[in-house]
Amino acid sequence: MREASWGELFGPPRRPFLEPEEPPREATGLRVLLSWEDWLTLAIVLVVFLSVVSSISGAHWVEEMPSLYPIALLGLLLGLGLSRLRWPEVLIHPVALLVGAAGVLAQILAVVPGGGARDRFETLVERMDAWFGAALGGGISNDSLPFIIMVVGLTWLAAYLSSWSIFRWHNPWLGLIPGGIALLTNISYLPGQFSASFLFFLFGAVLLLMRMHLVEKTEGWRREGTPYPEFLSLSVLNATFWVSLLLVGAAWAVPLARSTEAFAEVWGRLSAPIVERVEGLSRVFVSVSSKKPVNIHRLGSTLPFQGSIKLSGRVVLQAEFEGVQLPYLRAQAYEVYMAAGWTQGDRDDRTLDEGEVSGAGEGSHLRDEAAVSVQVIEHDDVIFSIGQPLAVDLRAGAEVGPHGSDVAGLRPRERLHEGDSYVAVGSVSAATEDDLRASGSEYPAWVTGRYLQLPEDLPSSVRDLAADLTRFAGNPYDKAQAIEEYLRTYPVAYDVAGAPVGRDAVDYFLFEAREGYFDYHASAMVVMLRAVGIPARVAVGYVLEDIDREPGSNVFSVRERSAFAWPEVFFPRLGWVDFNPTPSQPLIWRPGSLPMGPEEADPAGGGAGLGNIPAAPGFPMLDLGPGSGAIEPGGSDRGRWVLLGVLAGLTAVLVGGAGGARLAWQRGLAGLDYPARLWEQTIRLASWARLPPAPQQTPREFARSLRERSPELGDADILAEGYVRSRFGRKEIGPQEREEMESAWRRLRGRLVSRILRRKAP
Repeated sequence: MREASWGELFGPPRRPFLEPEEPPREATGLRVLLSWEDWLTLAIVLVVFLSVVSSISGAHWVEEMPSLYPIALLGLLLGLGLSRLRWPEVLIHPVALLVGAAGVLAQILAVVPGGGARDRFETLVERMDAWFGAALGGGISNDSLPFIIMVVGLTWLAAYLSSWSIFRWHNPWLGLIPGGIALLTNISYLPGQFSASFLFFLFGAVLLLMRMHLVEKTEGWRREGTPYPEFLSLSVLNATFWVSLLLVGAAWAVPLARSTEAFAEVWGRLSAPIVERVEGLSRVFVSVSSKKPVNIHRLGSTLPFQGSIKLSGRVVLQAEFEGVQLPYLRAQAYEVYMAAGWTQGDRDDRTLDEGEVSGAGEGSHLRDEAAVSVQVIEHDDVIFSIGQPLAVDLRAGAEVGPHGSDVAGLRPRERLHEGDSYVAVGSVSAATEDDLRASGSEYPAWVTGRYLQLPEDLPSSVRDLAADLTRFAGNPYDKAQAIEEYLRTYPVAYDVAGAPVGRDAVDYFLFEAREGYFDYHASAMVVMLRAVGIPARVAVGYVLEDIDREPGSNVFSVRERSAFAWPEVFFPRLGWVDFNPTPSQPLIWRPGSLPMGPEEADPAGGGAGLGNIPAAPGFPMLDLGPGSGAIEPGGSDRGRWVLLGVLAGLTAVLVGGAGGARLAWQRGLAGLDYPARLWEQTIRLASWARLPPAPQQTPREFARSLRERSPELGDADILAEGYVRSRFGRKEIGPQEREEMESAWRRLRGRLVSRILRRKAP
């Protein structure tokens, strides 16, 4: 048998050929299901559609996703079988929907945990009810089950419609469009992967188009009584196979075709309007794995707990900042806590003209202004500032809470583009630890009504832990410090499992996972502070780090790996104050704290920390008006003069007599238990001997550093161990251990005093 030429295939047929087959008799029920040509068409359809299923299954969007091949085969075979019935379509499609729904339900129940089918079905109903509640009520959900239902259901529907379109309507385009949309959508989220699935889809699509064109031709010839070759279908298939192979090979040879990025870019532009409208629903699909390099914080209205994350090194923005102590670049704050994450409460959108003051923190005292110049690379709908956002040199919108001074963030009125820049001014606390301790707990009503919110079903274990950690603290600042110190014992880990469905994420982090990253540390501190009556919220943004500073400049290329979250705690008359419970970054230094080493000190005399941050070039310090409490440049020298005054007073007391010296020495130690008092005295002497602790050091680390600098100071290990056991282990010190600590303190005290008198540098 020879192969037919193109003229024979699509030109007028010539004899001698087979006479046309006798038209089939009308059947009263089910026609003959499959001829060998139906099998041929079905084989091509399987190549096309199962390539789509392979692509979606290989993406591993969620771990619990069942195999999609059975439901896809059900849809294809059901569409083929029902297409042979001569019933009206209005009766056929409801039957198909019932059969498909049963198949989808069986697939879903297979992945729902539970004993029997009834228990699993009840669990399914409960989880879907909770998910719809979150979706319609603006909440957050980490349940993967709704996404699985959506994918399995759409897989069946696309398979059925494709099969019906091909075998009943003989329309290959309607058969290819559903699978093509699914494939393009899937690969648009898998950049850089030119998959075999895409090649098979293209190959099969060409075969199917040619195959259905021939079917249409042969049916016309049969109706007209025109004869045609017996094995014309095989001849056309053979020719089309090689043509398709040639086309796919030519596409592969083109450099752009070696990546799906070109296809993804085109598809992304086409689908952008739809994606933008439904992007907000990502809050109820938190469990779906992100395949694109996206920012961990999308800086939208929600902050979900995401479980395992990967932080890349790509640059997200550039910031110019002059200062020694590097601050946080603040973007947004979140105040409504849910078991699966945070959302923003009700806010007013207030327009700010260029340079207009937002009113953030109005009436708060002991605060410095700080300015930063930002160049946009990725973030185009949020304004970054240092501290609470005050103003920006472009038209912006302020997100204002129930009080005029409650400004959660700023957003540009016009969308920013890559290369655009702005200068933003913020407000940071310059209060000392004594100022914070003395601020009291008389909170305004708008603060307590908004920033003490907790879910009614918050596990009691979280509340109990917060109460236990703060039971010896006499003021909100000491309580915040106690919780902060405790959380810094939880190691940082990015490859962590998300909380199980229905489990409170903070409770899971504190008592089961016991490791996590900044979102978990910050959230745990805010939740525990609220549990003991201290208003707090979570802020997100980036950390400026020396490793990202461009050589010889004050410009920082901020990368995604510097993403961060931290608590903001409210203090009466002082406003919002930052804390850091995440051990991957140092504690926040405050004016009046222990002096730092020379490598961390500010040569300008401002100290290390968030006080005395200079304004960015070209943007003057703001005049906040009378009563604002803003400190002029250099005002944060207050801490240095206080320290010098204390040292001078101590010298006078020593000269005046031993009694006065003892009173000065005991200042600030009242109320501390024995191990804490010894440890505080150790830190004081070590600091005067020019051996101060670094802000991020734990007591054990500080003691070890003393021993490494000078072996004769090894007794600090005994004091540190006793302090840690008493403070964090809540264990009473026995008589023998107390005697051992007393002996160690006497030896260490003499050696430190000797170093002070000799003024010997370490």
